[in-house]
Amino acid sequence: MKTIVANLFAVLLFILPTHPVEAFRVDGLKTPQSFIVDPALGNYFISSTNGAPADRDNNGFIVKLDGSGKPLLFIRGGSPQITLNAPGGLALQGNKLYVTDIDSLRWFDKNNGRPLGHIDFTGIGAKRLKGLAFDDESNLYISDVLANAIYKVDTGNDHKVSVFKKDNRLGNPSGMVYDPVRNRLIVVTRATGKILAVGPDGRITPVIQNTFKSLCGVDWDRENNLLVSDIAEGKIYRVEKFSRTKIIRENILTPAGISFDYARNLILVPSSKGNVAFTIPR
Repeated sequence: MKTIVANLFAVLLFILPTHPVEAFRVDGLKTPQSFIVDPALGNYFISSTNGAPADRDNNGFIVKLDGSGKPLLFIRGGSPQITLNAPGGLALQGNKLYVTDIDSLRWFDKNNGRPLGHIDFTGIGAKRLKGLAFDDESNLYISDVLANAIYKVDTGNDHKVSVFKKDNRLGNPSGMVYDPVRNRLIVVTRATGKILAVGPDGRITPVIQNTFKSLCGVDWDRENNLLVSDIAEGKIYRVEKFSRTKIIRENILTPAGISFDYARNLILVPSSKGNVAFTIPR
C-alpha cells in the first residue's frame, strides 16, 4: 500500500489508497466541508474550515490533489495576501476556484493558488454562505444557510451581485446543483430535509415528496440521478429519476458537501467531524 505524507503547519495529511487504481482516502483534514473535481484536469480540491464555521481566525485551507490523491498545492489562510477564515462550498469556472467564506465569496487561480478576487456580502444581509452552483450562462448561485436566501453573481458582468431568492420555505438551503434540462436550481435543505427546485422566476417546488433529516450536499451521477448527503443521518442517497430513493452508503460521520467525479465514476465525500475525505466507486 502506498502512503504519501505532506506537512501542513504541523498537520499531517495522509493519502491512503483503499481501492485499486482510483479510490482513495484523505486523513488529517480539519473539518472538511466540500470535495470537488476539476473536470478539465482531473485534480481535486477539498476545503477545510480548521475550526468553527463562523470563526474569523484566518486559518482555513484548501488542498489541491492530483487524480490519485497526492497533494499538489495548499491555499492557506494567513499566507501572504490570502484570507481564508472558514472555507466552505467550492466551485470551478475556467481557471478560477470559487469558495464561500462565512459572509464572503473569494476566488483563486486554481493552478497556483493566487488570490484573484473577493466580495463581501454583508451589505445584502448575508449570514452564512454555503453551497455554490453555476448555470449555463456563467451565473454563480450561492446559498445562505442561515438567512434562507440564494444570491446570484454575474461573473461575466464584473461579478455583479443580486438577491435571487429569499424565502423561509428554503429551509436553511445548503448544497445546490444546476438542472440544465429544466433550467432550474436543485437545492437541498438542512432544517427541513427537503429537495427543492427553484426556477428562474424564483418559484419553489418540491422535487420529490420524500423528506430526509438534514441534507447537506447534492450532485448528479452519470445516469442523471441525484446524489444527496444527509449530514445528520450519516447517509448518502441516490434519487433515481426524481422518484425512487436508495441508500448508497450509511454509517458515515457527518457527510458534508459531496460531489461526483464523472470521469472516474466516483462519489467524493468529505466527513466534517471525521476530519477525513474519501471516494466511493459507483
